[in-house]
Amino acid sequence: MTHAGELLHQHRTALEHTARGARYTASAGAGALRSWALSGGFLLTHVLVVLLVGASLLERMKRLLEQSTEKDLRLARAHLDRDSDREGPPSHRVEFRVSLCWMVAHSLAGLACALVMFVLAVGVVVSLTCPLWWWMLPPEIAVSPGGYPVDSWPAALLTPIVALVYLALFVVCVPRLADGHALLAHKMLLGTNRGRLRTRIAEVTALRQTALEAHGLELRRIERDLHDGTQNRLVAVRMHLGLVERLLAEDPERARELVAVAKGAAEEALGELRGVVRSIYPPILADQGLATALSSLASRSTVDCSVDVSELSRLPAAVETAAYFVVTEALTNITKHSGASRAHVVVGEHDGEIGIEVTDDGRGGADEQQGSGLSGIRQRVAAFEGRTRIISPPGGPTTIEVKLPCAF
Repeated sequence: MTHAGELLHQHRTALEHTARGARYTASAGAGALRSWALSGGFLLTHVLVVLLVGASLLERMKRLLEQSTEKDLRLARAHLDRDSDREGPPSHRVEFRVSLCWMVAHSLAGLACALVMFVLAVGVVVSLTCPLWWWMLPPEIAVSPGGYPVDSWPAALLTPIVALVYLALFVVCVPRLADGHALLAHKMLLGTNRGRLRTRIAEVTALRQTALEAHGLELRRIERDLHDGTQNRLVAVRMHLGLVERLLAEDPERARELVAVAKGAAEEALGELRGVVRSIYPPILADQGLATALSSLASRSTVDCSVDVSELSRLPAAVETAAYFVVTEALTNITKHSGASRAHVVVGEHDGEIGIEVTDDGRGGADEQQGSGLSGIRQRVAAFEGRTRIISPPGGPTTIEVKLPCAF
């Protein structure tokens, strides 16, 4: 990569980080306003309880407070990339007293973060556009985007420089504010050992359920393949051999023809049985490793596919199998639904994880709820405590990013 390419990549990463921080900070601001409303409602229901008319309302407010807290926790964990981007972490029951403490802290911290972002954003817009409208203001009103009055064209033409300062502060401050707020939420809501243990138990329970569902789906698929393919072929072989037995004495020529038909059916059954075995654990994966298996898979794809695999160590068989079938499902999905002409697979190992990225130049707009195979990928990855991220805007391109732990 050239120096200019590296700079472009760094700028793109900074912009993505800033946009992500801005989205989270805006959500935190909205959550802070929600906390203020809940605080007022909570105090009001306590007054009504004293008047013996608000007991049911108090229970309702408690549920709303818990739901709000769990939503804030999901947003914080998603921002910190501590769980699946789409589904978020498993449901976590935060203690009521912790929810109360968080409501107070969030109503202040979230509003402060959103206010800082708002001021900086307004500063950028006002400073950048000031030369277009400052002269329309009455003489007694002077705008001061940079701390100095704009009452002449020279002063107005300097305001875009001030906009750059505001923009630099926005890029530097907003992601840090978002990270700090998310860490505060994570620490307050999951900071105790009991909370972490409860969360881990919930995660393991959800993981076990996901693994059982994935295992059940795999068994049903194998059973369906054997029943619809191999079993039918073997039944045909048995019927042909029964006919051969009857015709052997009466019509040897016809018997020989049926033997040839039965032989062909047996060969087809054997081929389908080999296909089922390969779908369970491809022999090339065991013999030559993941890199070679993926290259072979790409060469058989009906869509032009390139594979970029960095140096990989031999991983546990279950992990290699999961990675192989993630790419298989992704390429199958591209062939059936995307309308793409090219696909690109990148696989690498980093920090104890194997990363898989499959990109195509298709129409995009992939929807997991429409039976496109994406939900199967997510479920297979979740069974290994991996993470899945699917980016598929309308018009494309579609990118599937998967992270699988190399050891489990």
